[in-house]
Amino acid sequence: MKKLDKEDYQRLVDAESEMCISIYFPTFRTGADIKQNPIRFKQRIREAEDKLYNMELTKDEVEAILKPASNLVDETKFWQNQDDSLAVFIADKEIEYFQLPFEVKEKTVLGKKFYTKPLLPLISCDEEYFILAISQNENRLFKASKQHIEEVEMKNAPESVESMKQDDDPRSQLPIRTSNPEGGNSLVYNMTTQGQANENDFNRNEMTRYFRAIDVCLEKYKKKNTPLILAGVEYLIPIFREKSKYPNILDEYIRGNPEILDAKDLHKESWKIIEEKFAKIQQLAEEKYLQYKGQKNGLASNSISKILPEAYKGQIETLFISEDLEKWGKFIPDKDKVQIYNDEKFDAEDLVGVAIDLTQSRGGTVYSLPQEEIPDNEEIVAVLRY
Repeated sequence: MKKLDKEDYQRLVDAESEMCISIYFPTFRTGADIKQNPIRFKQRIREAEDKLYNMELTKDEVEAILKPASNLVDETKFWQNQDDSLAVFIADKEIEYFQLPFEVKEKTVLGKKFYTKPLLPLISCDEEYFILAISQNENRLFKASKQHIEEVEMKNAPESVESMKQDDDPRSQLPIRTSNPEGGNSLVYNMTTQGQANENDFNRNEMTRYFRAIDVCLEKYKKKNTPLILAGVEYLIPIFREKSKYPNILDEYIRGNPEILDAKDLHKESWKIIEEKFAKIQQLAEEKYLQYKGQKNGLASNSISKILPEAYKGQIETLFISEDLEKWGKFIPDKDKVQIYNDEKFDAEDLVGVAIDLTQSRGGTVYSLPQEEIPDNEEIVAVLRY
């Protein structure tokens, strides 16, 4: 099943229709409990039905809207291959779904736009980093965050050191002078062996070519300056560092043979390395908020009514939100007007989700945290750029 990426996320954010249905619920990966997966989905469908009937739609209209979801219930193989949660989106008689590698709360939302806030851990760029697992036999690149890891295809990357060797192997063409059995000297071309010095020189050259070829495949990621963690045996790591032009390779690396580590292993070990770095960045943002608030310079806010217009203008540098916060209403950008409703309505949108999307799309950073970890124990706070 396709994993959600930033392009998918942005497409969902931008989508708009007369009826957009967003469904989230946790799923089971293995064991007898996987039988609960379609049952949980049917419960979410029934919730959507109730909301549609409350909008005074007819039975035929409700069945037509939910038909793509109903058709999915009996797909046995589909439900046997799940992750920690599932996100389902229905609009215009089409259905799209994404597995999520973390647990979400059950939620069914109807509106003219999709509800995307639960997807934040997958697309938030503030804790994104790369892992490059390198050995002589293989190389793998992963993109990761605190809750997510996925392998990234490196187009045109060599499969191994061996694959870099050419037909004109210089070891097969090196002359070696040996003694003639009759006492004379002759020049013998040995096609299969060479002196140890030549062997070492060849191996170093091949390793250099191999690592440089891998580094070229990282070219498109260099401008973003995303942190890169290496995984490999001790003697290979300094060679790659020397040959690579990647600007942000962390000093610490995952030690050992990466060929025996799967994605989950690499994710676990890499987070031990990167967590402290991200924590320091977050701490600096928190301190800046408290400093600006104390200075009363207008660059700190805890009001969604002020944060939304500033986010629309690209003025939000950092946004902290309580991970369970929802505020339903309407945002009218051209009037800088924010309307807040007491509860969820069909014509409303989650204003917190809107603030997240606007902040991220304009280069800001978003932290979704337990409320007790947000500065001043607020529900939502923001640091403005200027």
